[in-house]
Amino acid sequence: ETKANGVAASSSSTGVDRDGDVRMEDANGESCAAAAASPPSSPSSSCGDASHVSADRRDSDGGEEDRRRHHHHRRPEDEAHDDAEEEEEEEDDEEEFNPYLFIKSLPPYPLVVPHPHRRICLPPRDPVVDPPIALVLDLDETLVHCTVEPTPDADMVFPVVFNGVEYRVHVRCRPYLEEFLRRVSRDFEVIVFTASQRVYADELLNRIDPGGHYIKHRMFRESCLPVEGNYLKDLNVLGRDLSKAVLVDNSPHAFGYQVDNGVPIESWFDDPTDTELLKLERFLRTLHGVEDVRGPIREKFQTHRLVARA
Repeated sequence: ETKANGVAASSSSTGVDRDGDVRMEDANGESCAAAAASPPSSPSSSCGDASHVSADRRDSDGGEEDRRRHHHHRRPEDEAHDDAEEEEEEEDDEEEFNPYLFIKSLPPYPLVVPHPHRRICLPPRDPVVDPPIALVLDLDETLVHCTVEPTPDADMVFPVVFNGVEYRVHVRCRPYLEEFLRRVSRDFEVIVFTASQRVYADELLNRIDPGGHYIKHRMFRESCLPVEGNYLKDLNVLGRDLSKAVLVDNSPHAFGYQVDNGVPIESWFDDPTDTELLKLERFLRTLHGVEDVRGPIREKFQTHRLVARA
């Protein structure tokens, strides 16, 4: 959720998928976000094909004259009926994806991941150097908001090359981001785990933490667990004790298999008065010294209850 210098809007489209991933599409509808590093049998990204969008628009434009021609024959009750249908469609769109219902309907973990130890992506924790608790942070809409649309108040802009085309990513950083990272890096093993592609996220993290002082490890889409078209963040890939692992994400379905390790956070786009990272840091401080982080997380956020009621 990058636009080339001099590339017309008609030849590229962009957006953000459900996992908060920045999406880049060329004129053929081929998407950087859709080109997941997971095996071909994995579910595809939720990105749409730009050619399909164009076809829908052509159909819509073609019917406009007919709609105008017959508009004067329409009765008031017809208009009211159409308004009601539009409202129902809007409500359906809002209810299209319920993360808690999705979690509730997940297949049993052993059926999806029969050999979790084979998916470990990180080197072992160094007990001499690394703090005891792994703090896993989502990226898009949790720490930053990125777009390819020109953004006058962007904190940074950087290029990403996809299919030979250079796109410009405009980045807004969530308020207090640097302060937050500086503080938590003292007491946690900080890991950024994103459903975004490495080609984009690596460049972004190089700018957020250029000296590598705050973020110990980076994990990208290839480390996610694709389930029913969604990317989950299975914390077993860390190779860490789950009693000492916290995942902060604005998409609750991301921690679907470890809900008591998951700390939900409000999605952020551009609110300059946002203080969620300060609140998060205060909560994380309460986890210092606890035997199992899952108890305090479960008690505070009650995600298990939201799943049960879904």
